[in-house]
Amino acid sequence: MRAELWQEQRLQLSLTKELVQAIELLQYSAADLEAFLYEQSLENPFLEIRRTRVRQRPSRTERDQKQWLENIGARAETLDGHLLSQLPALKLGDREERIVRYLIASLDEDGYLRVPLAELAARFSASEQEMERGLRLVQSLDPPGVGARDLAECLLLQLERLSERDELAETIVRHHFVSFAEKSWKTLAKQLGVSLGELQRVFELIRTLEPRPGIHYSSETPPLVVPDVIVTRGADGDWMAAYNDDIHPELGWNREYERRIAASSDRHAEQFIKEKYRQFTWLAKSLEQRKQTLLHLMAVIIDRQRPCLEFGLSALKPMTMREVAEELGVHESTVSRAVRHKYVQTPFGTIELRRFFSGAATVHATDEAASSTRVKAIIQELIAAEDPRAPLSDQQLADLLHGRYGIAISRRTVAKYREQLRIPPSAKRKQYTGA
Repeated sequence: MRAELWQEQRLQLSLTKELVQAIELLQYSAADLEAFLYEQSLENPFLEIRRTRVRQRPSRTERDQKQWLENIGARAETLDGHLLSQLPALKLGDREERIVRYLIASLDEDGYLRVPLAELAARFSASEQEMERGLRLVQSLDPPGVGARDLAECLLLQLERLSERDELAETIVRHHFVSFAEKSWKTLAKQLGVSLGELQRVFELIRTLEPRPGIHYSSETPPLVVPDVIVTRGADGDWMAAYNDDIHPELGWNREYERRIAASSDRHAEQFIKEKYRQFTWLAKSLEQRKQTLLHLMAVIIDRQRPCLEFGLSALKPMTMREVAEELGVHESTVSRAVRHKYVQTPFGTIELRRFFSGAATVHATDEAASSTRVKAIIQELIAAEDPRAPLSDQQLADLLHGRYGIAISRRTVAKYREQLRIPPSAKRKQYTGA
């Protein structure tokens, strides 16, 4: 056995750093893209970030301005801040106020106290009685229901603060909440000696309460949804897609700094300038490629989803990423990256680009296909129009879809779509009136 050296030639496909960068740019969201460009400007001293762009663009109508304003997240007051602002009115002692502040800090984003009082008492070196008194003070604050330890207590706290107390509702929530929530109403009506109509009245009252009292007091500012592509209808009736150039700043090359560095006549400086310019041109090329990929993708979507653009998502046709990829002549993963975290401004609102892709449900009557989004919209319409005293079962919905719309799906598929729409089953949708 001996060691030898020999030469071998072979072809091998490898991803360069620039190619990896182009792939990453394609899947970046608008916010990620802007952050990436500013990061590149720190690494490349010749790269300039120019936020102000001078363009000739048509003036926006009042409706267009309203659509853009609707995308801006409002800065809401935090739940902690709202509760703490009410403490001076309680005129608490020092220790009592510290306990109340500690309890407020222990609430979750929904306004519930999920940690057992005994555990909090041990952490704070206080007795459970002190914690219980502090919790009652927290529960006396606005919004009603805050500081509850479970849903039943949250609803009960709100019922007890109504201007007109409802004894039956309080009894049901305090002692029979599980049976009531599961709609075992006939048994419950016999136990309480009331009619089904009275239970229905209590149900309607409880529906007006807030199960998550802290939901309106967010600790985070909702993000600004920036559309990557804007779809409009021209005067000739054709739909057009325009790339939103405002989603990232304009790139520029600092010629003045280049001349100053080149004046040194240093060979290493010259090589440095060439390398940074190559990075700059590749970045600009990648951005242009990202733009063209999104525009070509949107052109295919417009061609296939014209009814959706005219009538909304209820008219969405089945369309998969593989079909679009084949039409564009690219790999399916490219389409997947292109639609990731991207948004489109349409006449019916700003939506995620991924929403245009949907699976199909068989339509036997016409031997065509209906998108799952359209089927869900039809199910929602059927349930909205049903008799609340005799709600439609999943099998009845399946029969209506087949008989009225020619869409043949199973009962289990209807149940799956209904659950995705967060619609309860027929037994829990049923309403009772009278005795």
